[in-house]
Amino acid sequence: MSEEFKQKMKRYMEGTLPEEERMEMEKELEKMELYQSYMEEMMRDGEKTEIKHPQWHSDSSRLNEARILRKGKWKARLSTAFTMISIFLIFTLITSIGTMVFYQWGEPDRGDQYRDVVSSVVKITQPNIEVNLSSNAGPYVGMQLKGEIKKQVGAARLAIGEFTGSFFFNFLRTYDFAWNKQGQNNNAIFQLPESEGFNSDADWKRLKMLPEGTVAEAYVSYHKYFTTDELLAQFKDKNLEAVWYAVDIGNDNKFDHGDGVIIQPIGFPSNPIWHPDDMTVTNISESKKGWGMKVTMRSATAPSVDTNGDGDLRNANFIKTLKLIQQYPSITKRLAPFHDIDRAVSYIEEHGVRLYGAVVTGPTKELLKLKDDPFVSSIRIGEVTLWDWNDK
Repeated sequence: MSEEFKQKMKRYMEGTLPEEERMEMEKELEKMELYQSYMEEMMRDGEKTEIKHPQWHSDSSRLNEARILRKGKWKARLSTAFTMISIFLIFTLITSIGTMVFYQWGEPDRGDQYRDVVSSVVKITQPNIEVNLSSNAGPYVGMQLKGEIKKQVGAARLAIGEFTGSFFFNFLRTYDFAWNKQGQNNNAIFQLPESEGFNSDADWKRLKMLPEGTVAEAYVSYHKYFTTDELLAQFKDKNLEAVWYAVDIGNDNKFDHGDGVIIQPIGFPSNPIWHPDDMTVTNISESKKGWGMKVTMRSATAPSVDTNGDGDLRNANFIKTLKLIQQYPSITKRLAPFHDIDRAVSYIEEHGVRLYGAVVTGPTKELLKLKDDPFVSSIRIGEVTLWDWNDK
C-alpha cells in the first residue's frame, strides 16, 4: 500500500478529502469490496490453486486495502450514529430540565396556573360541568393534562367523559372532550327575561310522565333579572338545589339567537371557584428527592360560604375568575371560541352581576312544581337518573 494511498485513506476517514477525491475513493472502495467478496468466494470453493502466484500476491495487497477501507467506512458510520444519538440524548435531557423549570416556576407555579385556568374556563362556560385535572410535564417543553368530566344530577356527581389536553409552553396546543353516553346530549339552553323564548310544554310534560324515584337536571329561565342573593333565596324553602347560575353579559354571543335564546351562556357554579391565593394555608411540609430536588406539600382550607347567601362573595369570586381567564387568551379562546371574555368583563363591571337562569337539580316531581312559580318563564330538561337525593 503506497504512502499516498494511506494518506488519502486517512483523510477520507477524517472527512477532509475534497468532494471529487472522496467520490473516487468511494468508487475504489466499492470495487475493492466486490473484488474481496469474489476472492473470498474463490478461496472457499478451493479455486485459489488456479490463481497464479504473482497475480495473487499483487491482489492480496489490494485486498488488504479494501478491508482497511471498509473498516474505516463502518467506523465513520458508527461514529456519526453515536454522535447523533448523543446529541439527541443531551437535547432530551436539557429540554426535560427546561420543562421542569418552566412549569414549576413561580408561586403558584405555571403548571398549577394553567390547570386552574382550564378548569375555570370549563366551569364558567359550560353549565353544571366541571373537570378535575392532573398534569404531567415531559420533555420538549410540553405538559399533558387529563381529568374526568363530571356534572351533578340529584346528589350524585356523574362521570360524563374525559378531558385531555396538551400544552407547548403556555399555548394549549390540543384538547379533547371525550363525552360518554351521558355527556353527549347537552341541552343547556336559556332565555332572557325580555324575550318570548321557546315553548317548554314538551319538557313540562316529560317531567309529569317521569316516575317517582327519579331525579333530574333542569335549565330554568326566569321572567326577571335577579341579584345573586335574590336567586339564592328562591331555593331556601324548596327541596331543590341550584348548582349553576346564568349571568347576563349583554347577549352579544354570535351563536345565540337574536330572540334572546341563549345557547352559549356564561355563569358560575354554586360552589365558588377558589384559586390558590384564596386558600388559607394550614400546614407546610417539605421532602427531598433525587438530584437535589425539594418537594413542598401544603394543606389549605377554602373560605366558608353560606349555602343560601353570601351573594357579594360569590359575585367577587366570579368576577375574579373571569379576569383570570381573560389574562390567558391563548387558553380561553381555544376552549371557549364563541365567547368574548373582554366584552363580558366590561359589561358586568358596568351593569353588575344579574342572573336570569339557573341549572337546578332534584326530584322530578319537585321540579314539576316550578311550573307554578310566577318567576319561571321556561325549562329545559337535561339528564335524568334513578333516585339519589337527600331531602332538604
